[in-house]
Amino acid sequence: MRKIAFILSVLIIFSSLNAFAENLSDYQKKLNNAQKSMNNINKALNENKKAQKSVQQKIDKLNTQIDEKENIIVKLQRDLNATKNDIKVTTEEIKTLENKIEENEELLGKRLRVMYKTSDISYIEVLLSSRDISELLSNLDMIKRIVNYDKNLLAELREDKKAVENKKEELMTKEKRMASLKREIEIEKGRLVASRGKQSKLKKQLESDEAKMERDIDELNRYAKSLETQIKKLQSKGDYTGGVMAWPVPGRTRISSPFGMRYHPILKKKKMHTGIDIPAPVGTNIVAANDGKVISAGWLGGYGKAVIIDHGGGIVTLYGHNSKLTVSEGDSVKRGQTIAKAGSTGRSTGPHCHFEVRKDGKYVDPVPWVKSK
Repeated sequence: MRKIAFILSVLIIFSSLNAFAENLSDYQKKLNNAQKSMNNINKALNENKKAQKSVQQKIDKLNTQIDEKENIIVKLQRDLNATKNDIKVTTEEIKTLENKIEENEELLGKRLRVMYKTSDISYIEVLLSSRDISELLSNLDMIKRIVNYDKNLLAELREDKKAVENKKEELMTKEKRMASLKREIEIEKGRLVASRGKQSKLKKQLESDEAKMERDIDELNRYAKSLETQIKKLQSKGDYTGGVMAWPVPGRTRISSPFGMRYHPILKKKKMHTGIDIPAPVGTNIVAANDGKVISAGWLGGYGKAVIIDHGGGIVTLYGHNSKLTVSEGDSVKRGQTIAKAGSTGRSTGPHCHFEVRKDGKYVDPVPWVKSK
């Protein structure tokens, strides 16, 4: 944001400058400043693109994490519902066992009355009710069997009831644990959603900044174009009589990037390439394409160390990205004279000469103007 503020301040300074300068040097300085500002905006734009990519990666990661949490929540809810159903079934089982125990206790009470409560059998009563010793023994054996059976049945039912109650208790503990875990994951999901919202807001801000910087670049381009018009007015008059120009990099005829529309590595869209790029090792001689006067020699924004020569008749040539300049503003130069050494200064991906021809201030394809040597 500080870079954007700086760029805006530069634009304000530009707007406060006088509409016309006194000489060509003043206009050239303004043009250099405009190029530097565009270079700064391009750098900020590049950083903005990287930031957008980073933010989008964070948003994608958050979306994945949110999906994972949602899947866990769905599974937990499914397990929670199953556990609640198991608790309901187990509660019914306990109720059934309790009813059976109650029924059997009532039945045993009716059969044994006091004998069941004391667990002692009154042999005198049995003896008195029996007609003979054989019947007495038979009655006694029957009563013992009944008592033992009912006691065993009641004990078994109570054991079953205890086991089912333990199962219910385990299920309720499991239910509480899953419900607690579900709440924790829902809270975590909420934090992830909030974080995604912040990242999305940041991405929108970056996109807005990107659009603003692109508008600033367009505004600077318009400003630079107006300066070029003023430079054109101050250039030497008359017709161009230089004929076909000399190739600016003797012995290096390959063109790595031609004149015209090409893919811009920062804006990720097609932008105009205003000259031709001629690859050459650092230190290779760069020569004047024709006789003329140096109207600019120095740092020129994205062009790095550059030379601009006025050849008369509205024809100007530019030589950019040099490692060293061997001429100065105001020098008169001859065709084929060394004016710089090849390099990779400014916005450059490798050592080369960026060569431009401008006619009446407008960019034109340099190739028809030059011949290779």
